Amino acid sequence: MSRPIVAIVGRPNVGKSTLFNRMIRQRKAIVDDRPGITRDRVYGDCSWNGRDFIVVDTGGFIPRSSELIPSLVTQQAQLAIDQSDLVLFVLDSKVGPQTVDEEIAQLLKRAHKRVVVAANKADSEKDIADTSDFYKLGLGEVCPVSANSGRLVGDLLDDITGSLPEIVEEETDKDSIRVAIIGRPNVGKSSIFNKLIGEKRQIVSDIPGTTRDSVDSLIEINGTLFNFIDTAGLKRKTRYPDVVEYYSSLRSIRAIERADIALAVIDSDDGVTIGDIKVAGSAEEMGRGMIFVANKWDLVKGMEQFTFSQSVYDKAPMLKYVPIIFTSAKTGKGLDKIIPGILEVERECQKRIGTSNLNRFLDKVVQAKHPPAKGGKFIKFYYITQAETRPPTFIIFCNFPKLIDSPYQRFIENRIRQEFGFTGAPLKVIFKPRSES
Repeated sequence: MSRPIVAIVGRPNVGKSTLFNRMIRQRKAIVDDRPGITRDRVYGDCSWNGRDFIVVDTGGFIPRSSELIPSLVTQQAQLAIDQSDLVLFVLDSKVGPQTVDEEIAQLLKRAHKRVVVAANKADSEKDIADTSDFYKLGLGEVCPVSANSGRLVGDLLDDITGSLPEIVEEETDKDSIRVAIIGRPNVGKSSIFNKLIGEKRQIVSDIPGTTRDSVDSLIEINGTLFNFIDTAGLKRKTRYPDVVEYYSSLRSIRAIERADIALAVIDSDDGVTIGDIKVAGSAEEMGRGMIFVANKWDLVKGMEQFTFSQSVYDKAPMLKYVPIIFTSAKTGKGLDKIIPGILEVERECQKRIGTSNLNRFLDKVVQAKHPPAKGGKFIKFYYITQAETRPPTFIIFCNFPKLIDSPYQRFIENRIRQEFGFTGAPLKVIFKPRSES
């Protein structure tokens, strides 16, 4: 069951990132007064009134002279509209409706999309009164908010959750391993998909964005059911590469949400890019098992696989636990390793370690490296237990959990991997006071 996606759209510098942070209750998006400071797609989990959904901060673009308006902003908004279940259209109550706002409003009306309109920066009663000017955009009710202070954000969330589509249980085989094929456009996702399912199901070309929609294929291989999800590219081509990079992950988010394991496909000839790391990072944040598939390896000359792997891990040290399979969808080489790799990662994601083994491990680790006392407070560990699988989640009970810093948490995670494996499986290590047991 996948959660609805709410995409925040609007022209630069209307406060989209500030509102995003307020909704997910953490400072995840970069916030700056300069227009267009949010260069990367950022998503987060939001829960309100018993409804869970994913909110995507789509950011804005730094104007590139006259070519930005209206073509670039129009393209940006349209791509976000295509991929979301609901659009949160953010406006600036301080300046009133602008030409670009009207362009985006027209797009939303033509798309027949669910829309909630937020007039941000409504910090005073006068600002709230001024939001009436936005009704002429023709999108219905306007919700005045102040993302900066949090004023009326609760009312806005009421409107959002009241407008979300009902969640429909997906008709998938619950006994299958759900595998999302994710990655930037034109890295060979559809070619790998076709080879794995044994039929030419997807159109394959060298033009990024050829694949229009995600496609599921339920197949049986050696007695195991797999549901492969090809996450596709964009619905329409664009002459702006940064727009493609910016929004190609939206479908990946939805597919990862539905998957057990993600195959993160990268173009070996290009080498690992920031875009690759961001797509893979989404899978890690959602707690999905993962495998890197270095496709087009037949095009790489003069480089060993070990050297390439090190370049990936150097750029993404948090993903060193992810195995890399080298393939060529064109020649078929290496593709026979993908299914065994999926099965191995699936086992690792479901692996459970006994409490007695974990506590012997914790004693050994703490003796080797104990966290330093802070503020005169000595940290004492009581015990560890594995609370969940998918992702494997470990809870360590101690007297001052808030004093455990990130480096020590990473140290514990690394030692768990050294001791117990968990190849391809993201780990969660949570520190709690003993009273919460």
